[in-house]
Amino acid sequence: MNQNKVPEGDRIYDLYTGVYKPQIIRIALGLDVFSPLNTGPAKAEFVAQACKCDEAGIRYLLDYLSSLKMLEKQDDQYSLSVEAATFLVRGKKAYTGDLIMDFIGPAPWISIQDTIRSGQPQNIDLEIHFAQDAWIESYRASRIASSLEMWAKTRIIPVSSLRLQLLDLACGCAIKSMVLAQRLPNVKLTCLDTPMVLEVTRDLAERWGVLSQVSFLPDNLLTADLGEAKYDICLLGQITHYLNEQQNCELFNRIHRALILDGKLVLDVPMETKQLDESSSFLSLLLWANSGGRAYPFDEYRSWLASAGFTSVHLLTERMLLAIR
Repeated sequence: MNQNKVPEGDRIYDLYTGVYKPQIIRIALGLDVFSPLNTGPAKAEFVAQACKCDEAGIRYLLDYLSSLKMLEKQDDQYSLSVEAATFLVRGKKAYTGDLIMDFIGPAPWISIQDTIRSGQPQNIDLEIHFAQDAWIESYRASRIASSLEMWAKTRIIPVSSLRLQLLDLACGCAIKSMVLAQRLPNVKLTCLDTPMVLEVTRDLAERWGVLSQVSFLPDNLLTADLGEAKYDICLLGQITHYLNEQQNCELFNRIHRALILDGKLVLDVPMETKQLDESSSFLSLLLWANSGGRAYPFDEYRSWLASAGFTSVHLLTERMLLAIR
């Protein structure tokens, strides 16, 4: 430590002030204040009675939620925003309250603390997390532009005459690959994920009018038979950092067999860089504690892919690579 440096108080504020919003959301979900408003606008008194709470406290809470745009307030009536109505009402198909409550509650962080002490990663069942996260992703309009940009960087650009068999592994809502299918009727898409997640994938395919182009493969990514020489392209995103080295090597071998000659693997995942950054460092800690994975550097991916038989591997961006069979 340089004794001549003056400490910066803002860095300490930043360590904890960001928790205010999620903790209030945790309280709102715990009290279930959104469900009483599902039938229409109501006063704080009605919500307080439904939630068995003090009316003044509920009014302050509803006002805060209105300031976050989760509720809309007109005179003394409160109503759900479209986001709250979709994601925060218990029983709705796209309810994401379980995901939010888990992440902002103490359990996952105590688990990480225990893992740091013991050195033994704890394999946590994340299917509900993945499914509820997929519902949120399926409604993120910003993902459309970023997905098109991803395909452009890989030089896989929608052309009406191009016929592609595309395999999307650990697809989530599959918004990245459905963007391509929506613009290219000749794209035939196979989506692999857990049954719960594929409910979201199917919902998005129906909403986007591409259901006839999509096949659904409910299976375990680590054991699924992907076939041989079936696909032109494989998209693998947001999953390899959950896996350990052996699991990734075995997966890349199966992907290599599943691709045709000159077939392409697109990997879109946060990667470790020589310069420490908050995002990849956080992921490495979180994933190591939960599954034994971490954010891997490009050189490690390149080595694994070369061992699997890919002839060339190119780093396209700080989080995207292209491998050719």
